[in-house]
Amino acid sequence: MRVLLFFLISGVSFNCLSQGFFSDLNMRSDSSNFSSTSDTFLFQGVSHLPFSFDEENETVEVIAVITKEFQDYQFQLINSADFQVIDSLLPLGGSLRFKVRFNNLTSSQFLKFTFAASKDSLSLIQDFPLFPFRQTFMELDEPKNSLFIGEEKSIQIRSNAPQNLILSERWQNSKNMSWRFSRDGSSIQLHMLPNKIGNQTFKIGAGLKKPVLTDGKFSFQLDSIELSVNVDAGRLAFLSFDKGEVTPNDDKLEPVLVQIENHRSLVIGKTYRLENQEEKGGPLIAEIFTRSRMTNDRVLCELRPYAFHRKSEGYLYLKDGDYPRFVTNLDITPKTSIDKIFIQREGSDWKESNSLYPGEVVGIRLEGNGLHKSDIIFSGAKDISTDTLIRNENLAIFNISVPENIRSKSIEVFNGNKSTGKSLSIREYELAREFDFISLELGDSKFPLNSISKPIYYGTTLTDLVVKFDHEKIDQNKLHGPQQLDLEIKVFNKAGNLLEIYQINDHLVCPGPSSPRSEFYGSGNCDNQTLNFNDLLSKKTYDLEEWSRIELVVSHDKSKYNAGVSQKKVRIYLKRDYNFDIDVSFPAGLLILKGNSDQFTNFSGGISFAMIGQFSFYQKGKIAKYKPFKVGAGFIAIDALNFSENSSNRDVAIVAIGSLYPISSNRKLTFPLYTGFGFLIQERRPFFLVGPGIRVRF
Repeated sequence: MRVLLFFLISGVSFNCLSQGFFSDLNMRSDSSNFSSTSDTFLFQGVSHLPFSFDEENETVEVIAVITKEFQDYQFQLINSADFQVIDSLLPLGGSLRFKVRFNNLTSSQFLKFTFAASKDSLSLIQDFPLFPFRQTFMELDEPKNSLFIGEEKSIQIRSNAPQNLILSERWQNSKNMSWRFSRDGSSIQLHMLPNKIGNQTFKIGAGLKKPVLTDGKFSFQLDSIELSVNVDAGRLAFLSFDKGEVTPNDDKLEPVLVQIENHRSLVIGKTYRLENQEEKGGPLIAEIFTRSRMTNDRVLCELRPYAFHRKSEGYLYLKDGDYPRFVTNLDITPKTSIDKIFIQREGSDWKESNSLYPGEVVGIRLEGNGLHKSDIIFSGAKDISTDTLIRNENLAIFNISVPENIRSKSIEVFNGNKSTGKSLSIREYELAREFDFISLELGDSKFPLNSISKPIYYGTTLTDLVVKFDHEKIDQNKLHGPQQLDLEIKVFNKAGNLLEIYQINDHLVCPGPSSPRSEFYGSGNCDNQTLNFNDLLSKKTYDLEEWSRIELVVSHDKSKYNAGVSQKKVRIYLKRDYNFDIDVSFPAGLLILKGNSDQFTNFSGGISFAMIGQFSFYQKGKIAKYKPFKVGAGFIAIDALNFSENSSNRDVAIVAIGSLYPISSNRKLTFPLYTGFGFLIQERRPFFLVGPGIRVRF
C-alpha cells in the first residue's frame, strides 16, 4: 500500500499488465478468449496481452477486473486511431466492460489500451500493450507443364491473409533458378525464370507483419515451401546474357557492350537481328554484333537497342535475316527518370508536392521510368523505408525522415552517385503557436497571457504595461516557426469614453537560439524586443484616473496562417477602494442639538453653506460604483449669505460628518442625509447634527 501511495502521489504511469488498475484484463472475440492472468508474455522487454484475429476490423469485448485499491476511482479509455469504441465503459460489479472495433490490425503498430483513473485531485494513466497475431498460411501449386530455358512463367499464390505477407518483388537468384513475387491488389503471383535445363528444386519463404503461433511460440516467418520444376531446352538453343537488364545509352548510336553465352553455331563478326516473334516480319527490338569469343566461354557483343522489351512479354529471337537461329531474353528498359513527386503525411492522402519541413517523417512516391533498377538516395535525409514498400518500373515508394537541424534548403535526389535533376525543397514551419510564450507585465505583477481568463483589477498606480516574449518556448517540443502577431491597445476613461487607440501590425517574433532552426529564420526581420506601451501611448498609464480601462488584443495574423489562429483579449481596470473629493452643499434642512440644550433647532435666519472633504468607497465586485455613504470633515458657514452686522445666527462650525446618498449618487444634484457632530467657533459650543441637504457636484 505504501508503494502504491507513492506512485499515486508522484503521478507515475504504469505500463505492465500485472499490477495497477486491474487484476485481470480479458479479451473475447467470436473465436478466441485471452486473459492477462494466463496469457501475458514478454515482447521486447514489455508485457503484452496477445489475441488472435481473423478480420482486419475485428470486434472484441473486454472485461477488466478492478483491483481493490482502485474500486472507487473513475475510469476513462483514452481514444486512439487504432480502434473505435462501440460500447463505452460500463461499471459492472467491480469490473469494467466495453466493446471496441479495431482498425486495420495488420498495419497497426504499437497497439495498446490506455486507461486514465482519477479520484479527487489524483490522476493516473496505465498502458496495456496488446499483441495481435493471425494464423496465416501460404499455398501454391507446382507448374503442370515444363518450363523452357529462359522462359518466365508465373503461378498464383493462395493465402487467407495476403496483406499479412512480406514478399520481395525483386528477383531472387540461385544457381539454377531466378524468382520474384508481384502483387495486384490482393492477388499474389510467383514469377519463375529457369537458368538451367533439368529438374530444378528451390525454396521460397515469406515474412509476416503479424506473427503466427506455432507450438506455443510466435514467429514472424512462414515455413519455406519447396518447389520442383522441370526445365526443357526448347527447339532453339537458348543463349543467356551476362546481365538480365540493359539500359540504352544517352547517345542512341553508341552500342552497349554485353556478353552472350557461346555456341558453336554463333558466327563471329556478324550482325543478328533481335525480334520478339519467331515468325517472319517481327518488329526490330535490337541488333547485336558479335565481336570476339572470350576465355570464359562467352562472346563479347555490341548491342544496339531500338525499342524497349520486358522478359514477361516473351522471348527474343536472334535472327539471321528472317530466319531464327537462337532464342534469348533480357529486359531492355529506359533510363531511370523521375517525372512526378508525391508526398504523404500522417493521416493525409498523397499530394503532388516537393516541399518538406524539418523534423517530419513522410512518405515519398516517385513516378517515372526505370525506377525498379534505381538506387535512390535523398541527400541530407534518412531513408527509413522497409522491404514491404512498393517498387516497380514506374513507381517507387519511400519513407524518409528529415533532420530538424538539416543545413541545406533542399534535398537533392540522386540515383547512385548521379543527380536525377529532382530535389525536395525545405520550408520553414509557419504554424500558429498558442500564446504560452507571451507574458503581460503590469508594474511588478506578471501574467502569462494564455492563462488570463477574466478581467485584471489593478489596485495601484500602473507604472508600466509591458508585453514580453519567451523566444525559447516557440519551438519547444514542436517546431512552429516565427510568429506573426497583431496587437491593439485601447484606453478608456472612467466614464467609458475612448481616449486613445494604438495598433501594431505584422509584429514578427522569432524562436530563440535553442531552436534547431533559429539560424534559418532570418533574425534580421524579427521584432524580438519587449514592448512597453508607455513608450508608444501619448496617454501614459500612470497618468490615468481611477477605474480607467485598458483593452489589449493580441492575435495571429490571419493572412499568414491556415489554421490554429488565436486571439486573446485582456481587460485591465485601474481599481481603487476609495476616492477623496470636496463636496459643496446647502444644509437648509439640518437639525442641530447644541451642547447644554435639550431641544433640536434648525439652521434658520438664512442660507447655510457647507464645504466638506469626504471619502467615498467603491462597491466590491462592481466597476466604479460607489457605496451609498461617505465620511468626511469640513466647515459649515451658518447663515452665510446674511451680511448684516447684527446677525445673531451667523457662525462657522467645524464638523465631522457622515452622509447617506441615494443609489444614483453620481448625479450633479442630489439630496443626501447627513449626521455628525461639530463645534461652533463663535458660540464655543459643541453640537450634534442630523437631517437632509442639497449636494451640488462639480
